Formats: sequence, structure tokens, C-alpha cells
Amino acid sequence: MIQIYYQDKKTGTAYDITTLVTDVAWNTKRVGSPASFEFTMMDDKQIVIEHGGILSFKYGNKGLFYGYLFKYSKSDNGETKVVAYDQLRYLKNKDTYVFKGKSADQIVAQIAGDFKLKTGQLSNTGYVIPSMVEDSKSLFDIILKALDLTLVHGKQMFYLWDDYGQLRISDVKKSTLNLIVGDHSLATSYDYSSNIDGETANQIKLVRDNKETGKRDVYVAHDSHSMARWGVLQHYEKVDEDLNKAQIDKLADNLLALKNRPEQSLSVEALADLTVRAGCSIFVKLSGIGLSGWYIVDECKHDVMKETMNLKLVVM
Repeated sequence: MIQIYYQDKKTGTAYDITTLVTDVAWNTKRVGSPASFEFTMMDDKQIVIEHGGILSFKYGNKGLFYGYLFKYSKSDNGETKVVAYDQLRYLKNKDTYVFKGKSADQIVAQIAGDFKLKTGQLSNTGYVIPSMVEDSKSLFDIILKALDLTLVHGKQMFYLWDDYGQLRISDVKKSTLNLIVGDHSLATSYDYSSNIDGETANQIKLVRDNKETGKRDVYVAHDSHSMARWGVLQHYEKVDEDLNKAQIDKLADNLLALKNRPEQSLSVEALADLTVRAGCSIFVKLSGIGLSGWYIVDECKHDVMKETMNLKLVVM
């Protein structure tokens, strides 16, 4: 059973507004966006809706959303529409940071401390980033760059999310759900596409300026099998002069492993399971197109009252 609560920050009084709410949309995205909780409620004279009010959403004893009221509107039919966001909304703030020898989790911990954001478990992301200089960038962009560098250099995918009022970093591989979504389980419709016309690359060319020779050193990694099928799809990048040959070779191999495959897009409409949110992984089985495997939830939109969900998925 769902429960929705609103707390007036001025008085500290909390109200159970579950029976007043007529529709609810709970939306999560894996990258660059806070979770949102949007609903319509019947007006109650005892409840004063104001900016900064606290919204919480539970399913049984499990807290699913904890955030703050950012938008509201009232109409003459006695209804109020409300939009709340979790803590990640404050990562839209901009600032300047210089980091040296820090991992992505350490960067998140520092930013969270500076902006008085609560943190939960920040998984050790492993890869130590030699240097990051970010001038007038959003906190989101800074953190996402750190996570991208971790993926490219450390070959581990992590995601940032808000776990009922606490910022967390979690490993995608450890965020799998014991759930199958498919044409015989929850799914009601789907849309699938595959392309090699975007970020796909089967040849990686990295160049480094060599001050001693006055020339550029070139490092190449490629896959001859996919080149024979698709032609040459090259990713070209200039790398830091401080990287040595072994580091550049490893970077080229990591980029090839990440990019040498088609980009697959899968959208699924399904009956709701409130354990599903962006960042977790689910097993998808669609016999109609021969699709079977683990997919990462890139976006998840729950219509709580209709008990349906719309998923955008990417290959794990």
C-alpha cells in the first residue's frame, strides 16, 4: 500500500495526504537529472502548500522518494498540482572546482559537504583521477565527468542517485533486480532500435603531443572483424601529455571495448513494479525479436495510480 506525506517546514507538522491525491507521476533518470514526484491533490484548508515543503512517498515500509516542493499551482476547481524533486536538484548549482588525485566518490563527498547535502553509501569507485579543473560548471556536470572518466579508465559503471534523502553512488553490476520484464511478464508493448550511426567505433586513434620530438605520437586499437562488417568507424581523441605509453594503450583498449558494438535503444511499457527505478538492471526477454539479456534502466516513469511504468533501457 502506498503512503504519501507532506511536511510543513515552518511548523514541522506532517500530514498523510494519500487519500487527497488523485494522480501521481514518479520519474527517475540515471544521468543528469533529479527524481521528480508530481501529483494532483484536493485542497484541504488545514494543509498549507509552500515551497520547500517536504514530500515523501512510501510503499509499505520502503521509502521510495524524499524531496522538496519546488512548484505548485492552484485552480478554481479546488485542486493543487505539485512538483517535488529529490536532493539531486541542488546539483544544478554551478561552481568552480580543482581536484587532484581524487576518485569520483571522493569528489561527490566533497561537493555534498560543501552544499550541505546528506549522503549515504558512496561506493568506492576505485579509479583515481589525476586532475580535474572545472570552471563555472554545474555540479551535475562535474560529477558526471568524474563518473565517465571512471568508466573509461577503470571499466566500472557507477551511477549517482538519491536513496530516500541520502545521496549514493552505486555499482550498476551490483544493482540488479530479481525481475523479468518481457512479453510474458509485465510488458504490454515495446519499441526497439539498433544503430551504428552514433558513438559506435571499431577503431580508436589516440594522439599525444611529444615535446621532445616535436611530433605527435599515435596509438591505435581496432577490431578487424567488425571493420570487415561495418567499415572503419573511428574515434579520434587527443590525450594528456602526462600519460605514458602503457596508460594510453590501456585507454585505447578500454574505449574499444566500450564503443565496438551497436547502440541499442529499448522502450517498454509495462505493469508497474515499484522496485524499478533508473540505475538498476533488469532482465528483459522479448521473444518476438529474439531479445534476451540484462538491461540498465536509463529512465523510469511510474504512473502510480494506474499502476503502469514506462522504461527506457540500455544494454548492460
